[in-house]
Amino acid sequence: MKNSREIIIGINWEQNSTASLMINGKIVACVSEERFSRVKNDERYPYHCINWFIKEFKIKKNEITKVCFISKVWATGYILTRHYTTFSINDYLLEQKKIWYPRIYLNKKVSQVNVFKNKIDFNQFPGIKFWKKIIKYTRSINDHVSNKQIVKLGQNIRTKVVQKHLGIDANKIKFIDHSFGHAAYAYFSTGKFKSKTLVLTLDAFGDNINYSANLFKPKKNKDLDIKKISRGSDFIIGRLYRYVTLILGFKPNEHEYKVMGLAPYSKPKYFNKVENIFKTFQTVKGTKFVYKNKPKDLFFHVKNKLEGQRFDSIAAGLQSYTESLIIRWVKNCIKKTKAKNICLAGGVGLNVKVNMLISKILKDINLFVPPSPDDSSQAMGACYAYYLSLSKKKILKKVRPIKHAYLGPDVNLDIVKKKIKKFYVNKKYVVKKNKINFEAAKIIANNKIVARFCGKAEFGARSLGNRSILANPKNNSIKKIINEKIKNRDFWMPFAASVTNNFSRKYFNIDCDIKSYNYMTNCVLATNVGKTELVAALHPYDSTCRPHILTNHQNDSYNELIMEFGKITGIYALLNTSFNLHGHPIVNSIDEAINIFIKSDLDALLLPKHLIIKK
Repeated sequence: MKNSREIIIGINWEQNSTASLMINGKIVACVSEERFSRVKNDERYPYHCINWFIKEFKIKKNEITKVCFISKVWATGYILTRHYTTFSINDYLLEQKKIWYPRIYLNKKVSQVNVFKNKIDFNQFPGIKFWKKIIKYTRSINDHVSNKQIVKLGQNIRTKVVQKHLGIDANKIKFIDHSFGHAAYAYFSTGKFKSKTLVLTLDAFGDNINYSANLFKPKKNKDLDIKKISRGSDFIIGRLYRYVTLILGFKPNEHEYKVMGLAPYSKPKYFNKVENIFKTFQTVKGTKFVYKNKPKDLFFHVKNKLEGQRFDSIAAGLQSYTESLIIRWVKNCIKKTKAKNICLAGGVGLNVKVNMLISKILKDINLFVPPSPDDSSQAMGACYAYYLSLSKKKILKKVRPIKHAYLGPDVNLDIVKKKIKKFYVNKKYVVKKNKINFEAAKIIANNKIVARFCGKAEFGARSLGNRSILANPKNNSIKKIINEKIKNRDFWMPFAASVTNNFSRKYFNIDCDIKSYNYMTNCVLATNVGKTELVAALHPYDSTCRPHILTNHQNDSYNELIMEFGKITGIYALLNTSFNLHGHPIVNSIDEAINIFIKSDLDALLLPKHLIIKK
């Protein structure tokens, strides 16, 4: 009997490894391995994610139509040495001295697994015997992706690992161009298939392409035309931000957002000198990024150039240079295509201040940045790009857009009932089952902190209400409590706000389509009312916000909670930060949620049909 379901599994196996599940052209699930392994940014093969798909959606392994890996270019060194999860800042500095300096300045072949042999993890799937054979080979060669042998080996390894896991034929396994995956995900996240859309991608490396511009034009009969506008490998910002992050003493590939958050604290008269240093590197000509003077490398060279500059001036100078360079490129791409709708993906798409300026300066343009536009979303990008690679005929009928980011595991009510029995008999707690959104709103209005663990988990790093810690956005002192007693975040970093659509313009100066603010991927300036009523959810210095604006019944229960809080306080918004402890992934199970609730200074835990309150 012919399989009635077309089942495609998309995989990003790298930093924050992620898997997605597409059934009959619709993404029905997407989750990162870290949620199951409880290791932040876990780079191992997403074994647990795929097993969850198989169990949750009752998939037989022989039903799987295709497995699509993002990135044709891929090497094992970072995976085996656990580059993204076990490396300290000192390890990253050692990597520059022992690996990159010899490669760049001495023209030596250096192996990642030789330099960091003490960090090799043989025990990851599919096991020690498999990986020892790989290590034996890669130790004798340059194991960087610039080596064509490594690229071929990377595809062979990934094929064999999937075969060991799922037992499928090799011809069912595909490798998708990195940049095209970003573009496909960005486009199919917008849901706007009636007019032409300029699709932009900006990242650090990719498959030797780190920027692209494509014009997606819907045609009659649901066909799609894609016109290449520009692409290249010379975009500097992704890598420059990475190494400036390390120069400032933060962890690269993870803490770039801290540098961006630090930038507003410096004034132009202090950071102009730093920005002018960066401006000597690269500019824009037409729709291409071109070097004026290409640095030999982006760590030692830049470090020497920045010697003696203040940390905040460096952050601000880098951010200002980033904004001017990207906005100029975007303007030129728009001028060439005459497009009004733009979508952007790639790791640089996480720079919400750039996104805000694009929206603000280009008044007639609608900018959309999808949930988690970095490589974690590439599991979905691989699925969409695979469809596009087959045919563009009637593609807009075959493939359905993403309508929300709630793509992870749901909360099982029966398990919740079992797990919370102990709270009924413990005199330290009160359990309520009636009007729980109203009761939770009262607690928040009384300047207490509530964690919410309800519904399906959000995909990506941004909590959108279902795995969130919530507080009164008007109480500025609540930030210190959350930072010191729950989250242990850096004091200069802002929180975010969830706001109901009907009140969003009261608090924010909205620059483009309201749906562009669904996923905390764009930034806005607060109005005078917003500066007062949402002060705790704004950047402390420049009063900007990275909002989560709820529209189109995306999350009715969460919206109801905000409305109840509004009825009590007159403020139709909540301070929202992710439900996790510092350095740990967002909670994924009821046990994790309860454990953090008990051990931290959270005042209440909101669960499906239950509210647990500490007396």
